[in-house]
Amino acid sequence: MSRGALTVATYPFDTVLIRCAPGGREGRYGRASLARRFSEDTAMPDVLCASTEGCPRNAPFATERCKAIYPDLRG
Repeated sequence: MSRGALTVATYPFDTVLIRCAPGGREGRYGRASLARRFSEDTAMPDVLCASTEGCPRNAPFATERCKAIYPDLRG
């Protein structure tokens, strides 16, 4: 459920870039592959959460939290 957020279907680019500057991690995903993995109506915040699940900065003992974003959406 999108709750007013962008969804995989409404994301404005064909390639979805996810970046965490503190962790130095970056990933590129095709929107079509995300639609197959999740669904077209999955909210992009939920995709971000699922995509960063294994980030070591999300561990309970991490001193600096994961700050993953969609940099292409920044104005």
